[in-house]
Amino acid sequence: MKQKARPKKYIKNSPKMKNKQKAKPKRKWVNRVIWSSLILIFITMLGVLAMTLYVKQKLVNLPAVDAQYLKTYEPTRILDNKGQVIWQPTDHRVQTMTYEEIPEMYKTALLAIEDENFWTNKGFSISGVINMLGGVVYSKINPQYIPRGGSTIDQQLIKNRYYNGGEGHKTTTRKVQELFLAKQLDENFTKEEILTFYVNSLSYAEGATGVKAIIQTYFGKTPADYKERTPINLAEQAYIAGLSQAPTKYNLYENPKAANARKETVLMRLYELKKITKKEYEEALAYDLSKGLLERFRESERQRQQNLKYKVYTDEVLNEIRKMGYVPEEISLTVHTFLDEKVYDSIANKVRENQYYLDEQQQIAVTAMNKDGVVVGMVGGRKPDDELNRAVQNTRSSGSSMKAFTAYGPLIQYLGDTYNTGTLFDSSDYVYPGTNKVMKNWGQYTYGMKSMKDSLRLSLNTVVGRIDDEILGSDRMKIFLHGVNLDIQDTYSSVDGIGLNISTLQSASAYNSLNNLGTYIAPRFIKSIKYTDGSEKKFEPQTKQSMTASTAWVLNHMLRGVPQPEYTAAAAAIPQYEGYAGKTGTVGFSENINPPAPYGVGGSDAWYVSYTNNGYTISIWTGYDEPNSSPQIPDTYKGYQQLNRDLQLLLNNGTQPPNWIKPDTVKVLGGNGLMMDVAITDAKDSRTSSISLPPTLDYQATQLDAVVSSAVLPKGWPESEKDPFYQYYLDGGTFPPEVLSTELYLRLPKGGNVE
Repeated sequence: MKQKARPKKYIKNSPKMKNKQKAKPKRKWVNRVIWSSLILIFITMLGVLAMTLYVKQKLVNLPAVDAQYLKTYEPTRILDNKGQVIWQPTDHRVQTMTYEEIPEMYKTALLAIEDENFWTNKGFSISGVINMLGGVVYSKINPQYIPRGGSTIDQQLIKNRYYNGGEGHKTTTRKVQELFLAKQLDENFTKEEILTFYVNSLSYAEGATGVKAIIQTYFGKTPADYKERTPINLAEQAYIAGLSQAPTKYNLYENPKAANARKETVLMRLYELKKITKKEYEEALAYDLSKGLLERFRESERQRQQNLKYKVYTDEVLNEIRKMGYVPEEISLTVHTFLDEKVYDSIANKVRENQYYLDEQQQIAVTAMNKDGVVVGMVGGRKPDDELNRAVQNTRSSGSSMKAFTAYGPLIQYLGDTYNTGTLFDSSDYVYPGTNKVMKNWGQYTYGMKSMKDSLRLSLNTVVGRIDDEILGSDRMKIFLHGVNLDIQDTYSSVDGIGLNISTLQSASAYNSLNNLGTYIAPRFIKSIKYTDGSEKKFEPQTKQSMTASTAWVLNHMLRGVPQPEYTAAAAAIPQYEGYAGKTGTVGFSENINPPAPYGVGGSDAWYVSYTNNGYTISIWTGYDEPNSSPQIPDTYKGYQQLNRDLQLLLNNGTQPPNWIKPDTVKVLGGNGLMMDVAITDAKDSRTSSISLPPTLDYQATQLDAVVSSAVLPKGWPESEKDPFYQYYLDGGTFPPEVLSTELYLRLPKGGNVE
């Protein structure tokens, strides 16, 4: 039987045995490499995926690149009628320039130290991106590490304009978004545009923004002054180019040594890049920047003085801007006003002449406006550096200067079919209803029975007391006062008939409605506002019919007699002016107050308001800031009337205003000239009863729907912006509205149903 062959056995240490033993480790090593590679690839893919997801998450709220955000805008400025700045903030200055204005050497120096590859990169640097991404990863491992990377000018611009210079934003999120926005920036704008955006956006110390602003601040130069390649110009441009990295550290006013060192660093870089010669380098290096440094704070002080010069005017402009909902300090507006510096200054200089004053402490406030409601002059006090605007303060009584509106105007308007300029009134002492207090005329004189025109011209108090309390009543007074924007309280009586706490601005506006035969025009300061997008809003006059033309003409006729020799404004007479009228007012002291009277016995305040046909309305107040302890304004003092007269002559400049044209609704009863008696034929009695009209102009507070119900007004009109009443009252429309007749409105009881 044949035996089976035995399996071959490798002899220990034989060559075959050795090869077998070597094969096993080799296969293991190959497997390890394969598996390691696969794991590494997997980890890398996870890392890429994680980074992609991370970047995607950071880009969720990525803003769009828009020129509106990239541009630097100057702060709100107020300009006169010739485009000259009369107000702008003093704490910061912004000046921008075009690409063509950027000095060549500054441009070269800036790119040499900030972004050498600016002209060729795509908005970012590859090496900078690698550094940034690595930093982002490491910052997740070590939270104390702040990622860094070489930012291009594009990225710096994005940081400045979109991320407030980096303040208040997470560094990693910001840098990721900066990268993508910088790429968008490069794709949508030319390099010239990007560089211009950048140099205009740079913020420096001393309140300056923009390269143009800082070279003016330090050296008093413009970009055009750097056209010549002089050692001084090279040194200053090198310094300015290196300043943006640390504006405070290198502030030439505070750290001249560090500033010059920074200049040397930039000059060295320019020399290394062969942008300047050795001679230019050495000469510029030797120049001490402090030699050309101008006085510190000179710009802000100059602007402060300019602001102060027209402060009383620009304060009103700023108030109007704020009423529109704008915050001037937070928005860029170019506000064009009506102010004519030559006219304005001539008024201010005239007001401050010593001849019109009793002493150094006496104050005079003035508002002057033309027929169109444009305020041409406003003086808040005697001293140019006095920041208190007394022209708009409404804490002093007007005295008798408002009697045309508190008594005679409504009497003619509503009851002119019964009363005319020849109607006689009792001028004896008048006892206030329900009291034992007595109203007296100036000087405690009585004149017997006096005509309406003489009562107004002589400014008789007791006649006004009887008209207001016994004939008109509070509601008629209120409605008429509202028409000329003098409605300042809930109810009225004879007490208010002889004095309202108003300003010269309110006074001038009210009397200007007489100049315009009953058309009230709100005071006008702003001509137009230009916005950053180039659009412009023009401001048209805000007008309303405050009274009939016939009422206004009759008041003018009576008031023309005031600046005449026999009446209260004799010192203000201008004989050659036929169309010239006015009204005086004085305010006495309470019985228990008796201030010193070195110049004679008198009162605490004196007023005179005058107006000329197609000319100007001028309201003047005079007194002391502390009347109860200051000298009395003597009854013999007429300086304020003389000043008003001289201002009318100044402003009308040789013209002789004619008399106002008499409307057909005014009937002559007899007499001639100033002594003529007239009556109106279109009087409409308001016939008020118990209606209490709200004192406010705010449409929401009026709640008219509660008064007239849905029978007249649409239900819920105050909440509907589309309703015509909404904008009407929002704009301060007359009360009651023109769309609802006065007669109908005043017949409506509080319940709402028409009688």
